[in-house]
Amino acid sequence: MSTENDYIALSGDTEDINILQNDYKLSELAMVFPNVNSLLIPKKAHYNLSKYVPKALLKEIDPNTDIAIEKCLLVLSNLASTYYTEDPWKALSSAILHEQTKGNSNTFIYIKIIELLKTGTNKGAFIEMGDSYEVGVQSKKYRYTDQYLNVGLTEYLIKDTSIIARRNRLFYQQLANAMTNPICANLVRMYAKIELPTSVELLAIGKTLVKEGRTTKKGKLLTMRNKHKNHYWSDWQNRSFVEDNINLFEFLTGRGFMIPSAGDAASGGRVVDSFTLMPTWIREQITIDGMRLAECDYTALHPNIAIKLYGGKESYITHQKVAKKAAIDEKIVKVEHLAFFNKRWSGMKISPLYKYYSEHEPTMLKHIERDKKANGYKVTSRRMFETEVNIMNDVIVNLKAKGLQVLYVYDALVCEEKDKTVVIEVMNRIVLEHGVKTSVKATEQHNPELLPIETIKNKLRTMINHERYQGKESDIRTMLTAFDHKTVEEFNGFFNHILESVSRA
Repeated sequence: MSTENDYIALSGDTEDINILQNDYKLSELAMVFPNVNSLLIPKKAHYNLSKYVPKALLKEIDPNTDIAIEKCLLVLSNLASTYYTEDPWKALSSAILHEQTKGNSNTFIYIKIIELLKTGTNKGAFIEMGDSYEVGVQSKKYRYTDQYLNVGLTEYLIKDTSIIARRNRLFYQQLANAMTNPICANLVRMYAKIELPTSVELLAIGKTLVKEGRTTKKGKLLTMRNKHKNHYWSDWQNRSFVEDNINLFEFLTGRGFMIPSAGDAASGGRVVDSFTLMPTWIREQITIDGMRLAECDYTALHPNIAIKLYGGKESYITHQKVAKKAAIDEKIVKVEHLAFFNKRWSGMKISPLYKYYSEHEPTMLKHIERDKKANGYKVTSRRMFETEVNIMNDVIVNLKAKGLQVLYVYDALVCEEKDKTVVIEVMNRIVLEHGVKTSVKATEQHNPELLPIETIKNKLRTMINHERYQGKESDIRTMLTAFDHKTVEEFNGFFNHILESVSRA
């Protein structure tokens, strides 16, 4: 039986953070942020460690009990990302745990820390350990106990200088690794330009999108939680909650941006960072110099990659073409295309897409079936991801030669509007050089038709001091001081006029 975790397809939606559980390499790395002395830990964990764990046990970890407690918190913080995933289990590498917690003697302290956290106090255990473990294949998996999973996260600032120094070294090691990868290095250079929305702005935008009936790329309906628990909705698994999305955004950006990291062979080296892991509708609110960005997205890239890799005969497959020929709703086709080729063979055969491909691409399906049986069902996604990464790598190298940086979102690039024509030309040329017959569909990011007035004012306050908007200071001041009588429609109209006039200049 196939499960979501068996063949999760990364699409730029909230559930993409599950890659930290499913990708062997990335799941074993603590997510590294620039603020290295900051940890996110379960509420009450520090208090319970300090108050209820016997000093003798703490001294087995470190003679200084304060340092011992911080090392325990460091291990606990590795599981913080599981607050945002449906699966609470996460693999933690013994090598990384050792590197995080070792002292001057290089003793394996982490083993004692794990035992302490598993045993817990009279208030209960902090973590549980799974029983799935294969040497060299799968690290041991851990999860917070329900007691600590249900209380939420809080920030803790490390005080021990030796732990901070060790985390600094890890930060710069990963930064150095990132700069050797063209996709990661491009992202690091791009980060300096990015302007983020505030959580207050996102809440207002989220409410508007809910009213519009916005869904994620996987068809989940955007919904206001309004403090309700999941069981309030009978179909909660088919919903994506605005407040949860904003919490994830704060987790991914509140302490700086993640160092971008490339995954292992199973993901074909796909890169993840704060922006690939954040919800799509939130990423759409990012601006540069106050200007919204454009997304350049390949049309049905994976089906067209499958044609190339497995000897198919069609070319330039689109979701619309498949939907029309197969008499299937286009929305269903789009969602199925995210995962169809990544499934087990038995899962592919019961997919709504199977009949279409068995009729139009029987040879390709035979080759896929043979490959899955010989090399495991995940081989298809591994080969497709690798091809995708090679294409995007070459695109980004070409754009760098032209002095352009972009945000990378797997099979799409997000760029400044002024760069869109060049980005599309390069993407279309490179994908054909790789023998994959598809092209870019370029659209402006989906945004609610009307931004809240306070959101626009916040943007105007940033724009007024920016050299890009020299000559527009009078218009901006007028909007900030003399437009209180204007409707939200009028406010948006004047704001868009300023943006468009600067774009044309």
